Amino acid sequence: MIGDEYLQTRAQLGTALYALTSLAHELQASPENIETLRGLSASLREPFLFVVMGEVKAGKSTVLNALFGRDFCRADVLPATDRIYLFKYAGELKDVPINEHLTECYRPNVFLRDFNIVDTPGTNTIVAEHQRIAEEFVPMADLVIFVFSVTNPWTASAWEFLNLIHNKWKKKVLLILQQADLRNPEEVAAVKTHLEQTAREKLGASPPIFAVSAKLAFQAKTGDPAQRETLMAQSHFGELEDYISQTIAGGESGAGKLRSVCQSAQVIVRELAEKAKGAFATIQKDDERIRQLAGILEERKEQSLRQVGGVLWSLAQNFERTQKKSEELLAERLSWGRTFQLMFRKQKWHTDFQESIDQQLRDTLKRQIANSIELLETDLKAVWQHLHESIQKTFAAEVPAPPAPPDFINERDQLLKRIELTLIERMSGKAIEDQMTRMFNDAASWMRLPAGIAAVGGAATIAAALAHVAIIGITGGVAAIAALSGAAIAVFKRNQILTEFRKQMAEKREEILGPVEDHLRHAIGLFYQELGATFQPLQAFCVAQRKVYEPMLMRLKQLEETFGKLASELAPASSA
Repeated sequence: MIGDEYLQTRAQLGTALYALTSLAHELQASPENIETLRGLSASLREPFLFVVMGEVKAGKSTVLNALFGRDFCRADVLPATDRIYLFKYAGELKDVPINEHLTECYRPNVFLRDFNIVDTPGTNTIVAEHQRIAEEFVPMADLVIFVFSVTNPWTASAWEFLNLIHNKWKKKVLLILQQADLRNPEEVAAVKTHLEQTAREKLGASPPIFAVSAKLAFQAKTGDPAQRETLMAQSHFGELEDYISQTIAGGESGAGKLRSVCQSAQVIVRELAEKAKGAFATIQKDDERIRQLAGILEERKEQSLRQVGGVLWSLAQNFERTQKKSEELLAERLSWGRTFQLMFRKQKWHTDFQESIDQQLRDTLKRQIANSIELLETDLKAVWQHLHESIQKTFAAEVPAPPAPPDFINERDQLLKRIELTLIERMSGKAIEDQMTRMFNDAASWMRLPAGIAAVGGAATIAAALAHVAIIGITGGVAAIAALSGAAIAVFKRNQILTEFRKQMAEKREEILGPVEDHLRHAIGLFYQELGATFQPLQAFCVAQRKVYEPMLMRLKQLEETFGKLASELAPASSA
């Protein structure tokens, strides 16, 4: 069809323009740019307007049907009742009379999206109203086609109207010598030459003239495909179509309009690209700032966790000091005399001793833990303040006012309660007390045997002395050996009790400090998690915006390339 290349270029431009309009809405472009894009799209969709004029029965409708390969124009209207017909596109066929001389004809022919056709009555039948309406269309026309019959191309009415159009509107006029199949080539050439001379005389210039057979061209396009090439060659219609296509593509209403639309679109693309790049740069900067804050927060978290190590070391030192004092007291309680008493009577002082140590440890550790948590709380408050000052300073009005700080007092109290419960739980066990009781009982059992022997030997020695019997030496020796054995056992058991005490206290220290460390680390982890949540919404916003703007920038880049390519193709030959 005529203008295929131009229409393809226009379709590409329209597609790019539609994509640009969508992007403009997504980027919240200015109302002026949105309105400009709407205007460009509307102007791009404006169809070309062809006005066809000529004598009655000159073959105007046949020419139009042949040009577009569709039988959409009436070719058998009566001159006395003819009207002006404006053909437009619609999804269904209908004719809408505008007045007694003009009818708008809607046809479901796709080419009418791009071409509006005005088919006029014969110039020899145009009444005053016809002429007035025809002259309304002529100023808007992209091309005026005058059709002459090869059998009679010299009618005065046609030349009068042609002269009016040419002199007044300076429109591009195309002359078609129709029905060339009714004469032989020599006759057609002679008529064409005479027509050129007449045009120069009456118009002062010679418009393009094409001698064609629209009938044969129409048969070629709608009939047997095998005969298409032959019939088209005989009709000489190809030269006419090529000229019209070049006229469409080269005229200001064609390529000029496309160039103008393309240049305007390029300006808007650049503006939108700068806006999108600026927004994306801000997102990248915010993202980098957030990563820096996250890094700082991670470093402070490591510092806080290292403080936990210091707290545990200090607690361990206090525990060891308390243990050492307890060992000294236990050693004093386990003197020879008191150890020897284990075999004569049951004593519960070690139970009270252990309870006293546990209470002392609890009090000491609670005080130290409370002081340590208070220092840790002060440090965490400073971290919170520093973080929010950094956020406000870095992002200014981009983020809302900081939320209230975490409830440090309540958190501290809860942490202390959890640790105190841990101390009570770990220190309320009977493991040490039971173990010490077993060892005291075991020591008493071992010491009763040599003590009994020593007692028997001593009694025998006394009896022998009274009887002046020689056995006194033997019994005295046995008693001495038993006494020495008892002393040795007492020392051994004493040392064994002290060793076991140290072992049990070391195990208790690990049982206490491990949970305390877990509680402190857990509390610090929750605190920093809460701090991290402060800028998580901003981080999530940056991630979401990055996902929005990255495809936009890619689409804008593609549009820049598309419009650049189209602008290069549409550039005038001299510029190119």
